[in-house]
Amino acid sequence: MSGPDTGRTHARMLRVSTPALLLEGGLALAVGVVTGRDGEPEAREYAGGGLFLAALPRAVVFWFLAAVVASAALVLPVVLLGEDLGRRLGGRPLWWHLALAALAGALLAPFAGVRGWLVAWAALAGAALFTRPARQGHFVSLLVWGALAVVAVFLAGGILLYATE
Repeated sequence: MSGPDTGRTHARMLRVSTPALLLEGGLALAVGVVTGRDGEPEAREYAGGGLFLAALPRAVVFWFLAAVVASAALVLPVVLLGEDLGRRLGGRPLWWHLALAALAGALLAPFAGVRGWLVAWAALAGAALFTRPARQGHFVSLLVWGALAVVAVFLAGGILLYATE
């Protein structure tokens, strides 16, 4: 008999890529809240806070389901196909992952333009690179460090906004 399975499985890859996409979305939200849409700090008007809190559980479920679908439909194929192309055609799988993520991100280009393509490429490439070493224990470290990154961006942004007041 052997010990517990510590290798990479499809389920582990899905469990890593889903929170990776969610954490990337959290970082994008934090940066968007801090800088605003035009790069300037947002006005400090309090409007709709209660409505936002009431809609938050529904939004979390929607974004979680969207992250699971994106992980299964885009991230896992990018990782698996990149490794297969690396074995068959040569080269490091990392470069294949980045190229395939750019190709998959190009699906958004007709709808969101070049900026949308760049965001999709960065999100898919980041999730694919986090998913590659999806071994046992990787999920917890991803959640801890990712949550710390989101909190750090919110804290730094809050301090920056408070200091510029």
